[in-house]
Amino acid sequence: MVETPVLFITFVRPDYALQTFNGIRAAQPKKLYFYSNKGRAEKEGEIVRNEEIRTYIKKIDWDCEVHTFFRDECVDVYTSLKSAIDWFFENEEQGIILEEDCVPTKAFFSYVDQLINKFKNDYRVWCISGDNIIQENPSGYDYFYSHLHAMYGWASWRSRWQMVNWDNLHIDETIQSHLYERLFKTKEQAKAKESFLIQKKDFLNSTKCWDYIFGLAMDQYGAVTIQPKEHLVKNIGIQGQHHKKAEVSKYNRDSNCASDIFTISNDPPFVIADMEHDYRTYCQLLRKPNIVKRIIHKILKSIR
Repeated sequence: MVETPVLFITFVRPDYALQTFNGIRAAQPKKLYFYSNKGRAEKEGEIVRNEEIRTYIKKIDWDCEVHTFFRDECVDVYTSLKSAIDWFFENEEQGIILEEDCVPTKAFFSYVDQLINKFKNDYRVWCISGDNIIQENPSGYDYFYSHLHAMYGWASWRSRWQMVNWDNLHIDETIQSHLYERLFKTKEQAKAKESFLIQKKDFLNSTKCWDYIFGLAMDQYGAVTIQPKEHLVKNIGIQGQHHKKAEVSKYNRDSNCASDIFTISNDPPFVIADMEHDYRTYCQLLRKPNIVKRIIHKILKSIR
């Protein structure tokens, strides 16, 4: 049974939500916080699908302390997600956050249970991620530290969440200080992150999009994410109501963990980001293709 409380965030995608719920059910956490944003009446089928997800509360057949936050009216995605996490950390000092499209392995819960108390008072660490999407481990340790913010199944602490200044993001100061040249292996990575922040500045200030802003605060505090030696949570896609593009997420990758228990016997000796893993992740997932590749992609797309 999982000791760490779990927040399950849902909306209107029962085909996704059931897979994630079944992952939670297999692990049997002692505490479950079940959040549901309301479906939109003007969107065909959303109310029915939303109500279907809410019936999962009847499937909780293990000894569990259950808390619910089922909205009576729909709020926008940014308000919904941030308010769900606010609610969770108002009630718990630490916990696991799973959105409806992040399917956890049993090993993920074992991994978090072992680390969340270990790093509770170490403010160098803000996030315990279940993701090793590129499925590489150059350091050879059972987990490692990162300046990337993989939050497709993650855990954190109230104390870190409350340190985020949601009203003053300090984006200009972050860029002007060349902060990312100190966090990443190459100037290319730093420039890419600075360009992203410039592009997203107005969006972040207007929406308070929680994951980007939480990650930005981590960077400003010089904090790190813990990532596992093996990939432990599958992001089953960004198809659905919150995204304009109907496509499968590039983060949709199966776990390579064969055990239900995550074994930790080889801890990294220092709380320092594994820059090589961060660089490999950047190259495989985040680096934009050069102009030639972009042109070829457009030509191929136009003739399909």
